[in-house]
Amino acid sequence: MPAEKKNKFLVHILDDNARDQLKVYFRNLETELGREGMGTALFNVVQELVTNAVKANVKRVFFEQNHYDLEDPAAYKKGLEDFRVFFRSLDAGSYRQTLRDMELSVRVDVDLDHQRLLIFVRNNTIMMQQEEVRIRKNLAAAMGVKDLVEFSVHYGDESEGNGLGLAMVVLLIKDMGFDPGFFRVYHNEGQTTARLEFPLSADYRPLRKVAN
Repeated sequence: MPAEKKNKFLVHILDDNARDQLKVYFRNLETELGREGMGTALFNVVQELVTNAVKANVKRVFFEQNHYDLEDPAAYKKGLEDFRVFFRSLDAGSYRQTLRDMELSVRVDVDLDHQRLLIFVRNNTIMMQQEEVRIRKNLAAAMGVKDLVEFSVHYGDESEGNGLGLAMVVLLIKDMGFDPGFFRVYHNEGQTTARLEFPLSADYRPLRKVAN
């Protein structure tokens, strides 16, 4: 039976040091849970979610520095197109201090007890309505495919770059033997949160049921 524990990691840029810390942590967690392969899968899931969160923070800086109007759909669309070009050649490390100065960070919280494992990946950049719609659409599509190839064939042109990552998260959750329907992405109180929920006990009540 796993011991109760809470751990947190603060990330501005997902560099080698941050990756190594997360990789070692989830490798040790795999040993504690006694579930072979789960540590690697959890690391890959969290790495993808942290990467997306860091990218969202960098996008926020890019939009502010270039004065795109987030409330204007045309300006927002143009900003996204320009950001994709910019991000391909970006040395993310060069943005580290800017993100610190703007107090933009990503926090990973792990909450474990004998009934469940909860992982929260939070960044303090709120999703725009267009982004939330796109994420929910990509998640719904990912739930219905058997692999990344199928997702890419059917939805690759519509995912705007982040769909494959979310599909990978959903598929890895399935491969670990858990219900991807527990995976949530939402925003509140100035933060965007990706929540991973893994029941470890047959009598565990999911958070959504506890809230009702």
